Amino acid sequence: MLNNFFIIFLILIAFTKFALSNEPADIWSLEKKENSEENVVIENTTNEFENKKIQINAGITDDIKVSEENFTDKNDLVVGIYDPGKYGFELDMWTKSDGKKIYELKKKINSMNLSEDASEIYKKILLTNTFPPKNNLDKKKFFDLKAEWLIKNEDLGLIIDYVTKNLNIISNENLIKFVLNEYLSKAEIKEACSLFKKLNQSFSDNYLKNFSIYCLIHSKQNDLAMMRFDLEKESGYSDPFFEKKFNSLMGLSKDDNTSSDKNLLNLHLSFNTIKDFKYVPTKKTSKLFWTYLRSNNLLDSTSDIDIADEEKISLLEKATHERNYNEKDLLNIYKKFQFSVDQLLNIEREKEDLSNIKARALMYQGILLNDDPNKVTKLSKDLKSSFTNDGLEDAFKDELRYILEEFDKSELSSDLTDFYVLNSKVENPNKKIKYNNKILHQSKIINYFIQEKPSKKKTEKDLNNFLKKIKKSKKNYLITKDVIVIESLKFDGIEINEEYNDLYTINENTMPIDIQVLINDGEIGLAMLRIIEIIGEDELKNLGSETLYFLVNALNQMDIDLIRNEILSEILPVRV
Repeated sequence: MLNNFFIIFLILIAFTKFALSNEPADIWSLEKKENSEENVVIENTTNEFENKKIQINAGITDDIKVSEENFTDKNDLVVGIYDPGKYGFELDMWTKSDGKKIYELKKKINSMNLSEDASEIYKKILLTNTFPPKNNLDKKKFFDLKAEWLIKNEDLGLIIDYVTKNLNIISNENLIKFVLNEYLSKAEIKEACSLFKKLNQSFSDNYLKNFSIYCLIHSKQNDLAMMRFDLEKESGYSDPFFEKKFNSLMGLSKDDNTSSDKNLLNLHLSFNTIKDFKYVPTKKTSKLFWTYLRSNNLLDSTSDIDIADEEKISLLEKATHERNYNEKDLLNIYKKFQFSVDQLLNIEREKEDLSNIKARALMYQGILLNDDPNKVTKLSKDLKSSFTNDGLEDAFKDELRYILEEFDKSELSSDLTDFYVLNSKVENPNKKIKYNNKILHQSKIINYFIQEKPSKKKTEKDLNNFLKKIKKSKKNYLITKDVIVIESLKFDGIEINEEYNDLYTINENTMPIDIQVLINDGEIGLAMLRIIEIIGEDELKNLGSETLYFLVNALNQMDIDLIRNEILSEILPVRV
């Protein structure tokens, strides 16, 4: 009986093995060798988020619709790019704070036009790998705020890095769609389609399904495209417009003349399947569509624009202001207007009797006809004011700089120099540091905050020698920026002799009470958000000394040295 049992057991094992070996292959995992760089193979990656359903804005705006994802309740869910130790943060920098306060403050900051300095610090806070808040905030909302800022920031490389590093943790279909649309709008189809291969996953959103199938057709993988399309249809997928375009692109039906601007992919499919396709933008046309039309030469040539159609020119002015139409093309339209010699000789008087568009055309022609620096600059100033008064200040920005750079400031009268400085040269970020060893915060001691591996011993010696000179001389004194340097060095363990302690006093009242409380309670993330809020739209170099002191003091207390050093490297040196 025992022998019979083992025989039956072996037969069962053999049968099971045979059955498994005949398991049907997963069609999503089919792979093909690449014949060119454009071959795109879409595979399905199974993970714990496979069944997430995400609602994404498929319209022509850049708005994000909150996803319907159901996140795991695991406490170790970490989403980001940067190692927290890189900038002096901790994994639990949010866990001690009220999630509602974090959400409200992040939402406020996301709506602000942060300065470049504030945005750079915020990026490091937002994209550091950390645990989400434990209390009073759904994890989905916490991660949605990251996506919202990434889209507003428009850094495609950063978005792709964020998405690929968190594929197995959280779905980011809204971010993926944003990147695809940006590539498509610039006619970079190859780059858009290569993203699917890099992500190597299936999608729940129809827009991304359509895009991935289109990429298979684009890379001449029609068999795989057909297989993919059929599988989607069998699973209940339905998109009548895309189905018509699919059949047309696959050669299964005659060219279809149906067009759609529901989303950018639909517009692209319309362009590729309709002979002599033409699309007329309006004032409601999104930036994304304008970029697509420009990239694919679908905008009217300046030579085809009727200058009598001021409504059309007004549309182009608005598009130029929004950086969707080329400044040079707009100015070339102004050159087509016909003016009398008297009008060109008396621009200041004549422009008052003209419409705003004709007045701008007259002023621009006056700029072209003059070579006197003061006349050209005065006309440029008036033209800029005309744009600004109509809410179109960015329509005359780059070309204005090129015009002004033809002259030197010394050639202009005093009433025009401020305008010239404000609108001409872009500051060179690679200026060298000019040291002044008579002033502490401009001396070579500040190299401690700039160099990658500074010598503490040398810095300590140089600092005490400097303070010794201050002590002996009645002419020398310390200002707030000097105190910032000394206090930061002391926080890093650099000692100064006790005899120099009375050289300056510390104003303890510069720190906002709420930030000090957050630091004392270990709520580092929330404290950093308050700092970002305070910097706001201001560049660091434009902040007052007391504000700078409290910012650096707060970073010292939180032991966030790297960000502190970056701030000090920005505000202390004189660069020429």
